[in-house]
Amino acid sequence: MSEAAAGRDLVALPRAAVLMLWASTYLRGDLGPDDAAEMSFGVGRSGPSGEGEDLFSWMTALRRLPLAQLRLVLPRPGRIAGMVGPPAALPAALEAEQAIVVTAAGIADHTLIPVITPVEHPSGGVNAVSWIRLDAPLGTHVPPAASSGHAREELLRALRRAADGSIDLDLVPDEPVEPARIPSTWISTALPRHVEASSAHLLVLAARTVLLTRSEIDEGHGHTIHLAEALTRRGLLDELHDVARGALVEAVERIVSAETG
Repeated sequence: MSEAAAGRDLVALPRAAVLMLWASTYLRGDLGPDDAAEMSFGVGRSGPSGEGEDLFSWMTALRRLPLAQLRLVLPRPGRIAGMVGPPAALPAALEAEQAIVVTAAGIADHTLIPVITPVEHPSGGVNAVSWIRLDAPLGTHVPPAASSGHAREELLRALRRAADGSIDLDLVPDEPVEPARIPSTWISTALPRHVEASSAHLLVLAARTVLLTRSEIDEGHGHTIHLAEALTRRGLLDELHDVARGALVEAVERIVSAETG
């Protein structure tokens, strides 16, 4: 495990994305399932709750699925493309703002969703993480990923538009995001050693932009005084947030498909 993390900078990602990266590293034969499961909890004050799906067993079971694929979904209210049944999966995924849809030969097999529980500890708060598995209805077809294949260019254009605009946005995705801006549903991780530099760069840029825009949106109008300026600012943030989320999904799936294909 230490070798897999050696020499790589940490990047904060949705926990579902972290699990996908390390599960696919196991599937390509670069890491044992025990180490991959441990790496999936990231670097920080969190660990398995002892409940829900056992990640070791889950990873080894993936090998028995025909043409298994992992799909990252980052749902929001009104934007749930990529989710599959059962109905209970949707509210759980919306609360976590993420899910992994597992398919077998193009047919949905199940959805995996993280549940985070804060736990008091003498040395400070920690998060207990469990994964709930929800089997998909039989015969549910999953359409191909809707990624454009041009996530990097689209994200860079959106960042450039935001930088060139008259509205001041406090976004510096070239620098690590402050821990206070990272929600408990995300976790920092080293990237697997074999991830190409270009893929790593897109992943880091997209993830940081998602976190920064989310933080700015949650803080509201900030220092703006006029309503028109506040609305323009929110529009820019929403656009950039959506583009960054799409780029994050595309970056993760590109890495995972390269590892498992």
